Amino acid sequence: MTSRPDDTLPDRSQAAHDRGYTLVEVMVVLVITIVGFLAMTHLQASVLRANENSWNAAGAVELARHLQETIRMEGLEWTNDTQNLVGGVNQAKFVYLKNVGGPVAGQGSGWLDAGYYPANTSFALVNQLGYQTAYDSGAHQAFPPDRNRRYCVRYRLTWVVPNFLIRSDVRVLWVRHEGKAGDYDTCPGPEGDDSMERHPQDVFTVSFPATVMKNVFVAP
Repeated sequence: MTSRPDDTLPDRSQAAHDRGYTLVEVMVVLVITIVGFLAMTHLQASVLRANENSWNAAGAVELARHLQETIRMEGLEWTNDTQNLVGGVNQAKFVYLKNVGGPVAGQGSGWLDAGYYPANTSFALVNQLGYQTAYDSGAHQAFPPDRNRRYCVRYRLTWVVPNFLIRSDVRVLWVRHEGKAGDYDTCPGPEGDDSMERHPQDVFTVSFPATVMKNVFVAP
């Protein structure tokens, strides 16, 4: 009995299974695996960077709030128009309000460093509470001044109504994740070509305005 030609041929699917994988197929799978792994790694790094940026922004907002509240506390003791005398805006014990300058509408201190550290110090960065321990000393126990020091802070005082109302602006700056952090350890600025304000590619900034009114509820 003559067999059909098909009976003598091996099963093609079985033959393909028996021969294994070619080098090209292995390389394709390897490349796809590596690309997928790199994509996952990049995504994870992006998420971590976004979380860090959010945390830094929250700390900057807290620092701005802390400084504004400190200035407001000084305002509680501003009770008369004598400028340099008891109850005036230029009291020696004031850290901030005394720098506002003469009572002329629209004029004021200009941007000043918050003065949390000695002049010309080699490392001027502060944490989300700064170094002004006269306000909220309990919070400083939870956030010691030597922890998470990454912020620079400025403030500006401007007369709105002479001898009555002052506008207070606070600016907090910190170096971007990819920035050259070592270039800004001394918080350069607020003026000059090397100031942090002149390098937005390296520096994040948040600014908050507020007003400080003379305490009219206390008899001068």
